[in-house]
Amino acid sequence: MYGTIATLSINPDNVHALGLLLKEWNAAEGTGDIGFVDGYILQTDADSSVVKMIAVFNSEERYKANAARPEQEAWYQKMRALLNSDPIWEDGQVTAT
Repeated sequence: MYGTIATLSINPDNVHALGLLLKEWNAAEGTGDIGFVDGYILQTDADSSVVKMIAVFNSEERYKANAARPEQEAWYQKMRALLNSDPIWEDGQVTAT
């Protein structure tokens, strides 16, 4: 498995909208054959304006193919509109669950 952990800077008032946007993505894309395994968002206790978003795919190839899809870019732009700044992405192999 392969995925990303993104650190997002967000107005705490927009966290609910981010959750709805992720549910929208799951309904439209997560059930398809794009290799998506699971995803999470975590609002940190230390700073409510910091959210960690985790997305896992069944392979690095599927992860990168998804990132290159125009539908994913359109969804990203909706997400980015909710954020204070560009996300910080940390991609890598999932080594345990």
